[in-house]
Amino acid sequence: MPITLHEIPPSPNNIKVRIGLNYKGIPFERRPIPMQPGVPPSQSDRSSLTALTRQPFTPVLEHDGIRMFDSSAILRYLEANFPETPTIVSPDYNTMREIERWESFGRTQANQPVSIIFGQAMSEAPDPSECQRACQLAHQLTAATEERLVEHDWLATDHLSIGDIVVAPLLFYAMVPDAAAAANPIARLFQQHLDLGPERERTRAWVQRVMAYDQ
Repeated sequence: MPITLHEIPPSPNNIKVRIGLNYKGIPFERRPIPMQPGVPPSQSDRSSLTALTRQPFTPVLEHDGIRMFDSSAILRYLEANFPETPTIVSPDYNTMREIERWESFGRTQANQPVSIIFGQAMSEAPDPSECQRACQLAHQLTAATEERLVEHDWLATDHLSIGDIVVAPLLFYAMVPDAAAAANPIARLFQQHLDLGPERERTRAWVQRVMAYDQ
């Protein structure tokens, strides 16, 4: 049975799962959750999601009668159940700990600048001081990725891993391309108000390598 992915396409958690599926070469059907114009995402109708999993968050994956939510859980499900595909983990204990360390970095730190700008998107007008704080924080946090990428192509292993998949989509919000900004007002806000700052060339190149798997 083919995989079905119920998603809100621009959400970082949804991007993570698409990257994992595409990297592994697993076919899937996308089913976007309609968003209501002018309605904050937290107030939009998500009854189709709660009917599937009794909770309102995306992504939700369906496969062979199994329904799953939480992007990290879904990535681990794909790894455990599609063993013939390229791996996003490691059999080595210490390397797996390093993958999880970067995953935690994404979930607890790299998401902070993005959360600040999302908060500004919900306000009547962006607060310049808050936008500046988000940029400063993004620059500060990416010192760690820039240092790691001096001698490595990926964050934790010699191939793309869950660590890369979790962190890169968040930093991509500081690299929004013109086409996305033209099509979406929130993406345009990110393009205008969030940047990684100077001396982050390796990080930008790595983000592009990861995001290339999001078709």
